[in-house]
Amino acid sequence: MPFTLEEFKILSEKTLLFLFILKKDGTIISCNSRCNILFPFCKNEIKGKYITDFILDENVEVFKRLVFCLSNENHIKSESFSFPVAKEGIISLKFDFTLYNNLIYATGIDTTEEHKEHKSLLTISKLTKTGAWHFNPKNNEIYWSKGCYKIKESDTDTALTNNTNFYPKESRTRVENYLKKIIDEKKAHECTEKIITDKGNEKWVKIIGKPVLYKNEVIQVYGTITDITDRHNYIQKLKYSEETKHLALKGIQSGLFDYHVKKNEVFYSSDFKKMLGLPLDQDFVPEKEFIKMIHPDDQEKMLKRRLDNFKEKGNYYYNYYRVKHLNDGYRHYEVYGFKRKNSKGEVTRMIGNLIDVNQKKKNEKTISQNKNRLQAMVNNGFAYMVLLDTKGRILMTDEKSIEIIKQDFNVDPTKVACRFIDVTPLNFKNSFAHEFNEALKGNIVKKEIERITHKGDLQWLEAKYTPIFNQNKKTNSVLVSFHDITEQKLAEIAIKESRIKEQELNNLKTNILSNFSHEIRTPLNGIMTISKLLLEEEKTEDRKKLIEYLEESKERLLDTINSLSNFSEIEAIKSNLNIQEYDINYTVETSYREHKHMAQAKDLTYELELDPTSPQVKIDQTLFKSALNNIIHNAIKYTNKGGIIIKIKTKKSKNNVYISVTDTGIGVDKDNFKKIFDPFVQESIGLSRKYEGTGIGLSLSKRYIEILDGQIKIKSKIGKGTKFNIIIPKCL
Repeated sequence: MPFTLEEFKILSEKTLLFLFILKKDGTIISCNSRCNILFPFCKNEIKGKYITDFILDENVEVFKRLVFCLSNENHIKSESFSFPVAKEGIISLKFDFTLYNNLIYATGIDTTEEHKEHKSLLTISKLTKTGAWHFNPKNNEIYWSKGCYKIKESDTDTALTNNTNFYPKESRTRVENYLKKIIDEKKAHECTEKIITDKGNEKWVKIIGKPVLYKNEVIQVYGTITDITDRHNYIQKLKYSEETKHLALKGIQSGLFDYHVKKNEVFYSSDFKKMLGLPLDQDFVPEKEFIKMIHPDDQEKMLKRRLDNFKEKGNYYYNYYRVKHLNDGYRHYEVYGFKRKNSKGEVTRMIGNLIDVNQKKKNEKTISQNKNRLQAMVNNGFAYMVLLDTKGRILMTDEKSIEIIKQDFNVDPTKVACRFIDVTPLNFKNSFAHEFNEALKGNIVKKEIERITHKGDLQWLEAKYTPIFNQNKKTNSVLVSFHDITEQKLAEIAIKESRIKEQELNNLKTNILSNFSHEIRTPLNGIMTISKLLLEEEKTEDRKKLIEYLEESKERLLDTINSLSNFSEIEAIKSNLNIQEYDINYTVETSYREHKHMAQAKDLTYELELDPTSPQVKIDQTLFKSALNNIIHNAIKYTNKGGIIIKIKTKKSKNNVYISVTDTGIGVDKDNFKKIFDPFVQESIGLSRKYEGTGIGLSLSKRYIEILDGQIKIKSKIGKGTKFNIIIPKCL
């Protein structure tokens, strides 16, 4: 029988359930009074607000996905959400969501305590490396928690539906018997087993199981599984510690002793007494007897060291001396002990062991001798030589390298442990790391490097990295040797430069012949052709035009010859300068006017900006104008669109005047900035040249300006244009 409206209203207000009616976008249409505790921070009406404004940030996307999944076919969903509140902190609710008539009806129940307990259990599981499991004897299925998956190092998508998936084959029967024992005996049990994780790691786990009874029948087994690998390994180490101690003492030829100071008696282990030839039937040996067995040269020193040590505050004792063996002469021993003292601080007893270090002493002597021999070889071998360990630390190096490291880095590698990479120049560090790693792989590597000596000279070295192998054929050190190849490299560079220069001279010769052949032949052909036409032409107007063309060809030929003549007469020009003081504005304006018709003929903008201060300069006006005319002529020649602007500025400089010629022409490649000032060179030459000319103009301009103690500088971008700056000293 359905509820009446009044009954449902009373039920919704008196229930402990949280009831909401929402739109699909999460807007709250209505809710019961129980929901008010979820909105302590909202003083206004809840209706019309979004429920996502009140749940935790981490729940917002979960709610949106849930709403998206609700449909007429899938109209019921369950999910848990948490709300921040004033006193309780966080309230967790589990909701059932139902979609009906495009509205969402939500019914929630408070699961805060269960949520807190669940979070706590997850935290404990992470901290203690513990997982939970339960086993159903009816269907033989077992459930594993996420903690179990972490212990197994498995993906949570991997199915672990029974115990056989979790344990190795050799353990599965034991685990099945363990579960059977819990069920048969109806009481808790525990066991320890080894597992192999999905990543191939071996682990030891402790399993605890407890049965759940119904009418004296086990219906479920709940349990935990804990990773106890660290504890298990530690216990195993303890088991072998005693045996290890005995084996170690025997392996290092050590003898235990117990020295009673007041009695002057010493107890030695039986094995040690056999080695020394001491009487086996006596438990204690008088100290005087033992001292007689110490090498005569060591007796006094040994007693002094012992006396000094007994006066020290600590409890640890150390000494060393040679002891006579039964059939083997004197052998070196080191003594380590622990002192027991009375209330007055006096040593009453000492327990310890004597360690046979005779072979060690022999090895040290051999190493010392070999080291001296090796050092002599190192000092008299290559230019520099360094022996490194596998970490790149310097083990040994030659005297010259030591001096360089001291001088450049204030470090003595023979006294302070340091890595070779830390005491090398910056340009060597990157290549060193690569070559050193290759040598560690067992490869011999060569690399050429350059360095600047403390005198400022350039030095070329060939670095060779040679791996040194141990008995197992593994690299245990790397020998880096440096051979001075400076003379060889300088010779190679000189040969290379001479070849380049030879090629440049050949190119220049070809360029000169090509340019002048073209620049002389073209106007000569014009003169010959026009002369022939003049003889045949009778019309006055046509004859005038032909005479004009003849004049142009004559002028072009004359310019070419004059350019060549001027280039060859540079030294004569220097000795015949006519230096006078001029107004630079007037001089530049004269050149500007002379080329105006050329710019107008190409429909280019052509501007001049004078300096209002009218700066005065001392120049040979003819020489300066010739240089400037070449630059203006080139600017117009190589510009097809846009224009040319000529500016005169002092730029607040007390000493110089700056004349700039800027065009919007074809531009000059940065690589050719120097070449365009070379004689007979254009940026396009040979058969590919696009413009007429000898290629002497800019070279003459540069030389003329330099004769006048000035400079020419260039800025340019391909396709954007070029700017030439002429810098001339002012009259001071």
